Amino acid sequence: MMRSLNIGHWVALVSMAALVASCGSTRETAWDTTSQNPYDLDDAARARVAELMATAEAAWANRGDQAQAKAAVDAWTMAAEIDPKNVEALSELTHAIYFYSDCHLRFDEENPEAYKNSHEQGTRAGERALSAMSPAFAEKMASGERIEDALSVLNASAVPALYWRASNLGRWATLESFATLLSYKDEIREVMDFCLDQNPRYFYQGPDRYFGVFYAKAPGFAGGDMKKSAAHFNVAIDAHPNYYGTRILMAEEWAIKEDNRPLFEELVNYVLNGDPNAIPELVPESLCEQRKAAKLMAEIDDTF
Repeated sequence: MMRSLNIGHWVALVSMAALVASCGSTRETAWDTTSQNPYDLDDAARARVAELMATAEAAWANRGDQAQAKAAVDAWTMAAEIDPKNVEALSELTHAIYFYSDCHLRFDEENPEAYKNSHEQGTRAGERALSAMSPAFAEKMASGERIEDALSVLNASAVPALYWRASNLGRWATLESFATLLSYKDEIREVMDFCLDQNPRYFYQGPDRYFGVFYAKAPGFAGGDMKKSAAHFNVAIDAHPNYYGTRILMAEEWAIKEDNRPLFEELVNYVLNGDPNAIPELVPESLCEQRKAAKLMAEIDDTF
């Protein structure tokens, strides 16, 4: 009798998960809107693209300032509009949009839609980058093939575009609804498995950091596993202890869910008391994470 009740309960949970996932929002992808026709830029267009790329790089160097971060996004966007096959511009764009959204728009509590929509734009930029990088991949996606099955035509060079596209998609889906996040979980997991296999060290152990979030955020019936989450977070922290974003994510996604206030305080205080110049090329990112840390600490009594 007890066994049949347990099975019935399990079936109910699985059915509920499927129902919730089926109610998630969908989005129009960029796979079928990217032109695959060959073309050549004239000299004036090439010169304009080079100018825009230089403008974007200069603005990106000062991305800690919101206006400069937006200027970088705008310049890479314009470069890609002139040259839709410019993989560098599109790959930089999907990363830049993620930073602009995560480190500037997320703090604008008066306009949450702009924050969410910006991550959707970053997702599309990543899709355009992958399409420009591999016509074979673009053809598979435009034909309706699942991205999990189309990854076989890509290699390690695709990891940056895949990583930032998945990061933007995961954040957009989270902001859209829990059902939407569930509907994309398998796709995101397969993409990040590919990144973990091809280049686990990318962006300061980014794939491990992502799986730390994934296994913590997903409920048990959808593959969530707090032990796996902690293991991935710890790999990323051990590899790059002063990449502060990993500690902030572990505090937000693991320590809160486990109701572990001492660990939360340890992680957040490490960031608050850290040197933002510890990784010279990531000063804007480090300052951003310290801003998040200050907010988390200010709200700690409401969190626990």
